[in-house]
Amino acid sequence: MFQGFTSETFEFYMAIRFNNNREFLQANQEWYQSAVRKPLVELCQALAPTVEAIDPQLDTRPGRCVARINRDTRYARDKSPYRDHSFMKFRRLGEGRDQTLGFYFELSDQGASYGLGIYHRNLPMMEGLRQAILDRPERVLEALAPLEGRFVLHGDVIKRMKTPPQVPAALAPWYPLRAFYLEKDILDFDVIKSPRLAQQIAGDYRLAQPLYRLLTGLDRKEDL
Repeated sequence: MFQGFTSETFEFYMAIRFNNNREFLQANQEWYQSAVRKPLVELCQALAPTVEAIDPQLDTRPGRCVARINRDTRYARDKSPYRDHSFMKFRRLGEGRDQTLGFYFELSDQGASYGLGIYHRNLPMMEGLRQAILDRPERVLEALAPLEGRFVLHGDVIKRMKTPPQVPAALAPWYPLRAFYLEKDILDFDVIKSPRLAQQIAGDYRLAQPLYRLLTGLDRKEDL
């Protein structure tokens, strides 16, 4: 049962940042497993019923959702072998890891964040959203309404794309996107260190359900 993260969680993140090597991790496996991996798995399990209620196709298995501490350094300039933060993502099986829409959670010694989004561009989905904005803007506005004031929109914008004048002002930031994530930060460590964290995330995931279902139900077209 998820009881929150602890001071040892954040002490481990700081320690691995300054001792990012195999010898340190091998010597501190018990610390990592008890202070980082175990509460992450418990949080994943606590959120699973909410995520499955939103979409039964979303994978909630901790072994698939919670990222390993090992980094893929094949194409990275930074060759540090381990992450100094953690994250999990709930996504549909069979879809590309980076292009699929999913719910996520991230944690570091600076705080936590969570939300809904796509890691890299998904032009067919976003082209479908553009068409929905033009055809039925009220439907998109209704899906976004529960999230107003709770999440911040971050997006990968198609710079040369012009927004048609008929697009409502509230939807103008969405129209030129090819990828996005809606994110909420938690900087209150009293919340992060308590069971309330799972309750807060689950509540906000439920608020994002209308948008998730709208996006996954769109007619997707290739962006020409």
